[in-house]
Amino acid sequence: MMNEDELKCSEIERERQEKDNAFKHAHESPIPHEERNTFDGLKYYPVNAKYRFTVRLQKYSSPDAVVMATSTGTQQRYLRYGSFEFSLGGKEYRLQVFKPEHSHGTEESLFVPFRDKTSGSETYGAGRYLDIPENETGIYELDFNKAYNPFCAYNPNYVCPMAPRENWLDVTIEAGERLYRQH
Repeated sequence: MMNEDELKCSEIERERQEKDNAFKHAHESPIPHEERNTFDGLKYYPVNAKYRFTVRLQKYSSPDAVVMATSTGTQQRYLRYGSFEFSLGGKEYRLQVFKPEHSHGTEESLFVPFRDKTSGSETYGAGRYLDIPENETGIYELDFNKAYNPFCAYNPNYVCPMAPRENWLDVTIEAGERLYRQH
């Protein structure tokens, strides 16, 4: 019988296989059509429980509207909705949590764009994302093993918000999706 960490690892591995299959075959894939025949899957760090945290959403009573720069130089509006705090390697970190400016209730996921010391070398330079379904308890699993690249990492035709400076972490997060390289 598998323990909780093994179950979570197995679930993430299954999700990764499904994503790779969709990126190779789905019409909506961000992988350019001319690259799909040779696409053999995305690159990931091995799943590591040290990058999974149970956190409480510290929700702001009056969320601020913020403008995020995008990969194409345009801007997108979000609400700075709250924050998550976690400890890694004996240091405390805080990530701002966002929602689209025009979201309604819990139908939107919490959006956590971030950069870390792997950004630009081992992972996408503009940062990676976490999407976490909002819940009523305020307790969440912040799992960097589920960090993924925005679609603009594969195809410049997509418009993607870049991780704001306040979510640049001074730590190496060797979890989740790695830099996409076709060759």
